[in-house]
Amino acid sequence: MAGLALLARRIGRRDDALISLGAASALMTLVNPAALWDVGFQLSFAATLGLVLYADPLKAWFVARVLSRLPKPQAEKLGGIVGEFVLFTLAAQLTTLPLSAYYFHRIPLVALIANPVILPAQPAVMILGGISAMAGSIWLPLGRPLAWLTWPFVAFTIRAVEFFAGWPLAGIELGRLALPIVSGYYLILFGGTAAYRAIATRRLEWILPRPLVGFGLAGLALFSGLAWRAAVDQPDGMLHLTVLDVGSGDATLIESPSGRFMLINGGSSTIALSDALGRRLPLFYRALDVVLVAGNSEDQLAGLAGVPGRFPIGALVLAAPPSGRAYTALVEEVTQAGRPVTTMVPGQVIDLGQGATLEVIAGDDHGSVLQLVHGRWRAVLAQSAGPPLVAQLLKSGELSEVQVLVLPDGGFAGVNPPSWLDALRPQLALISVEAGNRRGLPSPVVLDHLAGTTVLRTDVNGWIRVSTDGEQMWAEVERLP
Repeated sequence: MAGLALLARRIGRRDDALISLGAASALMTLVNPAALWDVGFQLSFAATLGLVLYADPLKAWFVARVLSRLPKPQAEKLGGIVGEFVLFTLAAQLTTLPLSAYYFHRIPLVALIANPVILPAQPAVMILGGISAMAGSIWLPLGRPLAWLTWPFVAFTIRAVEFFAGWPLAGIELGRLALPIVSGYYLILFGGTAAYRAIATRRLEWILPRPLVGFGLAGLALFSGLAWRAAVDQPDGMLHLTVLDVGSGDATLIESPSGRFMLINGGSSTIALSDALGRRLPLFYRALDVVLVAGNSEDQLAGLAGVPGRFPIGALVLAAPPSGRAYTALVEEVTQAGRPVTTMVPGQVIDLGQGATLEVIAGDDHGSVLQLVHGRWRAVLAQSAGPPLVAQLLKSGELSEVQVLVLPDGGFAGVNPPSWLDALRPQLALISVEAGNRRGLPSPVVLDHLAGTTVLRTDVNGWIRVSTDGEQMWAEVERLP
């Protein structure tokens, strides 16, 4: 946006913040159309729009109010300080509030207090962080010392946010917010803004100045895109299995043929999981019908902390025995929300509708192995299995060829012996593994043994989505290596 404004000045054209914002957003979505559905992009766009429309008017209003008590130079100086630390935050809040309420089901009350505290550190975070990222992309050892310089400012920001978030009444919980309420808020806000400017200037043409005409057309294009997205998100009658890219641990999203969603495990990072779910869940259905706990390790469940508050959960199914703080906290959070909590043992089956089923085929003290079936298509989800459980399945002699195998423990050789891979003979092997992990996963010996099999990995491919109609299957990835 800033680059476009500077370019306009360079070539002698009048720069306009609204036009620059619209053009920058259009370019970003042209390069990456999926960005339009990204919550971070929407919040950034809304915050910038709020600053463009309301920052200067709020500052001018404040200066006008204090001019009666202070000389003009002092009033303008005070207006600059208050504007930067308080009023600009308020301007951004005006346009981001409904989006925050819609996606996160709560209204933050401490933002006007927290933002002035963390704001002074943000230039260092952005400048040093950007330089370290660019330097690291050229040569990793060069970026590391610069990243350490950035760390104190980032750590301060995180700790300050955590501190204010822990205050009583830091936010108001709303539950699910209907989309018409969000649309009505923006209609009143922008309509009132245009009407006020028209009355204040006694010029009716203020209602539709040229920049707002272009912005209105961009808004129509946006709502058209939303309508198309809603149509695309309708259930297509196929079963979808998505291995989410959550870094450490694993999280798997299943969409039933009828359009219901089940999340299996949650990885180790709440931020990574929330981001992944925000990208994969339909725009107008931000909920999880079932969360299934298949493993009880912290790196499989820690990411689920707070998720029930962001994405309403229909039911919690426990296919792994109790273990650890993350497990206990999740059960307590879901119970307090009044949602049912049930257990699932080997042999039990969940009917996903239209012939699709999910079965627990084996389990031990650490987790369960699941089998997903739709027609003639079969997948084994073994991401929660340890060596004893793999040995138990091999000893049973009941393993047979599958179309898809989700490997346990990021493809670690100790949990994926050749006999296990040979017994299942998957057409497609999926591995959830953190990029640059210290264990060197997936193990080279496992990859060598899967040389004749298509292997997709989250560290290389990002999220991985497999779709099937019960006869054929199709694979889609976030990125190609």
